[in-house]
Amino acid sequence: METEVITIDGPTSSGKNSVGFLLAQKLGYQYIDSGSIYRAGSIMVLRNNIPLTDKEKIVEVFKNLKLETKTQDHEARFMVDGDDITDHLHDPEVTKLVPIIAAIGEVREATKVIQYRLVNSYNTVMTGRDIGSEIFPNAKHKFYLTADIKIRAERRFKQLVEKDPHIIYEMVLQDMEKRDQADSTRAVSPLRVPEDAVIIDNSNLTQQETVEEILKHIKNA
Repeated sequence: METEVITIDGPTSSGKNSVGFLLAQKLGYQYIDSGSIYRAGSIMVLRNNIPLTDKEKIVEVFKNLKLETKTQDHEARFMVDGDDITDHLHDPEVTKLVPIIAAIGEVREATKVIQYRLVNSYNTVMTGRDIGSEIFPNAKHKFYLTADIKIRAERRFKQLVEKDPHIIYEMVLQDMEKRDQADSTRAVSPLRVPEDAVIIDNSNLTQQETVEEILKHIKNA
């Protein structure tokens, strides 16, 4: 029996990861945040002191990435070679590296292989920026989450200020504008609304309300 993949795409801090995880729990599906694959690979690039100029070695890291996911204490955890790297996925140096590495075509191809492997045996909710458009364009249920950029920046600011009390909201907003521009205009797999995707603006919705909206569309499909 073929497994089902529900795709959720959207820009930074559109709530896709928290919504995707909650949706997966409600459906009894596994949850995969595709961005964490790029972050996991970036962690290994940093740990192995691979320079950004050595594209061949960076691609090799992703081709050999032994990534596993599991749910523990109502949270998605990510392991590389059995080492739990979840708490380092959003380290500042990793966050700086991710958009550069994710723009490498060969890295995206290697990541695609990982994504296909991870959904091979389980029904899955997968979130990202090109999941419904590039990775699983034939998925039956595709969603695109968005929100006003100032609201998204506020959400991101609240996350970051816990780690760094000196962070400034205006800087977060500025960085988000740059990231949106980079994601939408990159040559390889740019961020776009997938064909046939249901667009949900959750500027004024809670995570729970967004999930209910998604479930309603799945039920009525």
